[in-house]
Amino acid sequence: MPGTNVKTDESQEIAEYWNNIAHQFDAIYTGEKNPVSRGLDRWLRRDIYQRFEWVMSEAGDARGMKICDIGCGSGRFVASLAKRGAEVTGVDFAPEMLKLGAQLAEKEGVADRTKFVLSDVLDWKTDEKFDLVIAIGFWDYVADPLPRLQVIRKLTKMTFLSAWPRAGTLRAAIRSVRLKAAGCPVYFFRLSQAEDYIQRAGFRVESHQILGQLHCIRSTAV
Repeated sequence: MPGTNVKTDESQEIAEYWNNIAHQFDAIYTGEKNPVSRGLDRWLRRDIYQRFEWVMSEAGDARGMKICDIGCGSGRFVASLAKRGAEVTGVDFAPEMLKLGAQLAEKEGVADRTKFVLSDVLDWKTDEKFDLVIAIGFWDYVADPLPRLQVIRKLTKMTFLSAWPRAGTLRAAIRSVRLKAAGCPVYFFRLSQAEDYIQRAGFRVESHQILGQLHCIRSTAV
């Protein structure tokens, strides 16, 4: 998960938070919880599953594609896209998340088509270009998206898929209190803000869907 450039110490705070809850968060996907917790996830965190299906649908036939997942977390998108035949790089700065991602890739038999990079995207030194770049569950933790979007634009040859937490909802207010109490800053965006950031970075917005608490936006490099 990413950091933010508003305070010099927020990146470390956010990395530590996600490192500490890596296994707990990944259990949302594995379902390794008691029945009540699984039911609450399906109800309150439904958009986590919806955004996954959205990315898989938008990615389409991924065979032969080079894909990058910015803020890849425990590698769920990385492994699934690799199973579709893509070569996938996951970037995150929580080491425990990347450890889970590498384990999942090995378990799913796609370790040879995946790579995991321990870095904030702002600090990642690479000349690679990708057909598709995704940033899902990423902007929640970035106060000023533009610098990272500009880096992402340099990485992107064709398509960029991003999910932005919606401002102004009741769940946004509750989540803000909960995460800040846990030491993890969180940010929310109106659609107009998200689209403005994306366009200023050099993308053209192609489509938008609201999935639960998220603005899901498909863009292309221009």
